[in-house]
Amino acid sequence: MRERNGDEDRSSVKARKPLQENLDCRPVETNSELSKVMEDARQKSLDLKISNETLRNTKSTKVGQIHQKLEKPYSNDLEWITKFAVDIKLDPTTAHRCLISADGKEVRDEQETDVADAPERFDLFGSVLGLNKFTSWKSYWEVEVSNKTGWDLGVARGDANRKGKLLLSPDDGYWAIVHFKNKEYAALTAPPVHLLFKENLQKVGVFVDYEGGLVSFYNVTAKSHIYSFTLCSFTGEICPYFSLHLGESADPLIISTVKHQ
Repeated sequence: MRERNGDEDRSSVKARKPLQENLDCRPVETNSELSKVMEDARQKSLDLKISNETLRNTKSTKVGQIHQKLEKPYSNDLEWITKFAVDIKLDPTTAHRCLISADGKEVRDEQETDVADAPERFDLFGSVLGLNKFTSWKSYWEVEVSNKTGWDLGVARGDANRKGKLLLSPDDGYWAIVHFKNKEYAALTAPPVHLLFKENLQKVGVFVDYEGGLVSFYNVTAKSHIYSFTLCSFTGEICPYFSLHLGESADPLIISTVKHQ
């Protein structure tokens, strides 16, 4: 009986051994399956990230294409735009006290002059408006910027703030581009858009389509488009805007006669 029981015990062990081996293998299979599930999850997460990034890039591309389409009618057609040339003159009552203009066509940075302050006069920025006030139609003018190391050009709402440190953006009533640090350029949007040129600008053209809500800038020398503010919401009068960065250079800004292309 004892031997039989021993045989039975041994055969029981033998019978149980494969089962134990299967049990020992099962965690390995579970880990393998878990790893596969985790890898699948990571891949799906990566695919989702790539999909979202592709969607963002596509959206950005579409916005850029729309912007280009909005600009396209005017972007490189100076021959047509110069037909809307207007005679621009500076308004001395708005000029900062350090600005001097003998003929209303040229403005330079000089020593401070003894002029009375007034609500319409810029008191901190070296700025001046044009006498012209636009409430309709289209207008175009050109400004020689030559060796001036710092300036702003564009248009301003007639009731835009002129006192203290100005916020120059469309929301604040200014549609302008800026040249600063002798070689940097930007469109004064919010935030500003950096503009790149191989060489410094010599003459800038400014085109305004009041009803179309458009302010465009051109490199007159290269006959090329610089930048456009589109979908502008004009209310009331807008005026040409000029600003010299005080104390940087004695070179003037000059409103030049437009030569029809």
